[in-house]
Amino acid sequence: MKSENLEITVEGSRLRIAGNRPDACRARKCSFLVMEINYGPFESELELPPGYDLSQAKAIYVNGFLRIDVPAARQPNAQATKVPIAEGN
Repeated sequence: MKSENLEITVEGSRLRIAGNRPDACRARKCSFLVMEINYGPFESELELPPGYDLSQAKAIYVNGFLRIDVPAARQPNAQATKVPIAEGN
C-alpha cells in the first residue's frame, strides 16, 4: 500500500483514517481458500478524549506502518492562584 492511498481527516475530536488497498500484487488467475490480507476500501474513526490538540496532529507512513502523533493540548498559563476564603457566621 502507498501513502497516496491513505486519507487522514480531523473533525472536532474525531480522527478518521480512510483508504483503499488495491488488489494489484497477485496474479489474476490465482485463487485462494483463505487470505489474511484484506483488499479494497477501508475506514476507521477514533474519538480522542479531551486534552489533545488534533489541529497539530502529524502522520508518517514508513514500510507499511502508519504513525500518527497527536500532542497534548497546551494549557493556558497554569499558574497557581490563591482563592480568598470568606469568614462565615
